[in-house]
Amino acid sequence: MWKRFLTKFGIGGAKVDLMLHRSHVHLGETLEGEFWLEGGSVAQHVRALDVLLELEMQAEGKGYRQTAAVIPVASSFTIQPGERKKLPFAYKLPLHLPISRPTVRYTFVTRLDIANGADAYDEDAIEILPPLALEQTFAAFAALGFREKPASGRITRYGQEFSFFPTGEFHGIVQEVEFLALVETEGVRLHMEVDVCHRAGGEREMKRELFLPLESLRDLETAVRLIRDALEETVQAAGAIDSLEPHHWPLSSSPFYGHSGSHVPPVSRPHHGGSGWAGAIGGFAAGMLTGMIAEELLDDVIDDVADDVADGIDVDDWFDGGDGFDGGDWL
Repeated sequence: MWKRFLTKFGIGGAKVDLMLHRSHVHLGETLEGEFWLEGGSVAQHVRALDVLLELEMQAEGKGYRQTAAVIPVASSFTIQPGERKKLPFAYKLPLHLPISRPTVRYTFVTRLDIANGADAYDEDAIEILPPLALEQTFAAFAALGFREKPASGRITRYGQEFSFFPTGEFHGIVQEVEFLALVETEGVRLHMEVDVCHRAGGEREMKRELFLPLESLRDLETAVRLIRDALEETVQAAGAIDSLEPHHWPLSSSPFYGHSGSHVPPVSRPHHGGSGWAGAIGGFAAGMLTGMIAEELLDDVIDDVADDVADGIDVDDWFDGGDGFDGGDWL
């Protein structure tokens, strides 16, 4: 009787521990592991064993936490005193989740729902990595001398925004590059905002759409050349300088990138017209957040962030207004 009384307060009750095979996983991949259950001092009825995928993010100095998924594992079983059980765990990461960044973190919270007793919990941090095509895009920016800013990866109404600053040849010419990335079947489409240091003083914000085909991303040198050409054209269009000195890239492909040949596809340009801007936003909403919004994931959080950042966000507030975005210029 006394032991059963104590288990109501979690003393001498059953325990659970999720042992993951790895602590990181790419979007779309399956993460596997095992649950280790250990009975307490008395027999206990478990109503459910499930796992919550918890998303934590920082925005405008505030912290937000939201349940991104509930993963049911088992229900209605009894665990005897001192009994040990091992159950398999497997979960395929949805493609529409934001990836991990300093401002975006994930935790698996394992919950053992015990009838007439205190529930048992276990927490395991995981890192959600980008799809390979987006990872290759980041690698190309890094090879070009760009580094991610600490606030890169913040979640906006239109998708996850990544921000980079130059340390190489664009240092002193480009202040910052921000982009939303839509991973498509044939490649990665970037909607960029480039802050160009103007020769007359100050900076000019330029908008640029760039499509990076998969075959180009597989070759690091080709991907770097595409991004560099796009940035050079953007800088020239902003009137910052007349031209950039030609640069030869002594780059070798990374071991995990294949070679796709020497052909360099042309840099894509945005279309001027009524549907270009709204179409871009619609594309990102469909590609990055529709799955989440459809499942009511992050909806309230994003609304809270939007309310804090700006009242009445319109189509020109593509980057949420957090860094003083005022519409910029199309290239």
